[in-house]
Amino acid sequence: MKYTLLAVLLLASTFAYAGPRTGHHGDFVVVCHKPKFMQETPTANSEVNKFQNFNFWTSENTDADTLKVWVNNQLVDVKKDRKGSGNYHIIGKLPEPIREGKAWVKVTSESHDGCNDLKAWNVYIKN
Repeated sequence: MKYTLLAVLLLASTFAYAGPRTGHHGDFVVVCHKPKFMQETPTANSEVNKFQNFNFWTSENTDADTLKVWVNNQLVDVKKDRKGSGNYHIIGKLPEPIREGKAWVKVTSESHDGCNDLKAWNVYIKN
C-alpha cells in the first residue's frame, strides 16, 4: 500500500511538471521545432532612404494564424502567402513611410507543435 501511494504521488508530480509544457493543440511538447524567420528585406542593420515596405520568409512549420508583426511597437497587418514548399512569404506595408530615425521590426509566431519564437531587427533611415 505504501509503495502504491508513492507511485501515485510520483506519477502526479510528473504530470504537474509536464503540464505547462503542452502545445497550443493540447499535446505534450516532447520535441520543439521553433518557427524560423529569414531573408528579411530590408536586411537587419541596413540603411534606407525611407521605410514603408518590408518582407520576409518563415519556415514551413510556422502556424500563420499566430504570426504577429510590429514596427516600432505598432501592430502591422501583413499579407501571408503560403508557397508550395510550405514556407510563408510575409509582405508588409506601413500606412505612412518612416522618414527618419529607425524602424524596429519584431516578429513572433508559434510552430505547429506549439513552440514559439521571436525575431527582431533594426532598419536605419538615412537623413
